[in-house]
Amino acid sequence: MIENHPSPRIYSVRELLADLRWVTTRVKELWSIWVGGRLSPALREQVIVAVAQTNACRMCEHAHARHALAAGVSDAELAALKNMDEEAFDRSTWLAVAHARSRAKADFVPGAGNEMEAAVVGALGPQTCHDVEDVARVMTVANRIANTLNALPARRRGNPLPGSRLGDELVINLLFLPGAWLGTLVAATRQRKSPLAVWRQARSGVPPRAPTENPAAIRLDRVDVKSTSSV
Repeated sequence: MIENHPSPRIYSVRELLADLRWVTTRVKELWSIWVGGRLSPALREQVIVAVAQTNACRMCEHAHARHALAAGVSDAELAALKNMDEEAFDRSTWLAVAHARSRAKADFVPGAGNEMEAAVVGALGPQTCHDVEDVARVMTVANRIANTLNALPARRRGNPLPGSRLGDELVINLLFLPGAWLGTLVAATRQRKSPLAVWRQARSGVPPRAPTENPAAIRLDRVDVKSTSSV
């Protein structure tokens, strides 16, 4: 089932500072998830992509769709995330993704979504349930920062985002735009593209695709097979 397109969630400076304080309290847990591998990279990236879709952050969705592909998630699974196709996933993955979306929509208010949380704990255990929520929450912070970065050029084009204020956009752009461009430069180097092309593709929301086999290599293989069979 395809959901209606949500409005991009943005930040005020006050909200951002409160959420950054939360992040500082979870550094050890986040390190264990990302660096220690306590949550599998494939599940982590599927949760991240699902949350980015919930928060309408095209830049984060695009970047982490690429990470998901590298972690072994298929194009079909990414499409199923977009369409919220429960049948495409095993029960544990679906519960984790659905729980992450639910918590993001509830803005991580304590007590919201207890029934879903109980199902995730039953299927994956309490530690994984906590890890899924930590990933969802820290990525919501990233999503809202990225959306606020994009709110300023949207305002300049005469299309301000609902609820976004110019002062917050200016401060958050001053703080985070240099880091966003640094990330773009790193991605451009890895993808062997120009930074501007990577930036535009990320903002457009065009999904990346899993790498395919080299056609030239396939042709050579076929020639080799044909030559061998003719001997």
